[in-house]
Amino acid sequence: MKSSEEKRLEHIIKRMQADTSIDAPADALRYARNLFRSVAVAPQTSLLKRIIAVLSMDLAPNQAAFGERSGAEGQPRQVLFDADEYAIDMRIKPAADGFSLRGQVLGYGFENGVVELTDTDGSFVERLDEFSEFTLKNIKPGEYSMIVRGTETEIFVEKFTL
Repeated sequence: MKSSEEKRLEHIIKRMQADTSIDAPADALRYARNLFRSVAVAPQTSLLKRIIAVLSMDLAPNQAAFGERSGAEGQPRQVLFDADEYAIDMRIKPAADGFSLRGQVLGYGFENGVVELTDTDGSFVERLDEFSEFTLKNIKPGEYSMIVRGTETEIFVEKFTL
């Protein structure tokens, strides 16, 4: 005599063998599988906060400034711009073919950002490193504007002369 469990298994096997149904269409199966997938949220575009920088200090060579970093070789001009809770510290050094600019954005959110120096003839674009530092070389004398773009903030320096 067969147990109730064996009878139940035989019944299921007979039903499976007698099954004459057809498979669901492929597109319906795809749709059903996609119902359970998580949907990635598209990143929302955000407005970039723009801050105008103001010249707070322009130190000419051979004028000591207690507490300021000293330049390496030669006597670079040090320029400091304030922009809300940020600052841009720049060293402008004469070079054989113009000027060399070395600077750093002081404040968070500018690491791996972009600095763009523009005059009437064109622009120079350079990436900031992980310390928000940048170097621009072979800059011709003239009047320039500068934009420093971070993740959420943009600092605009309207005019300065090299």
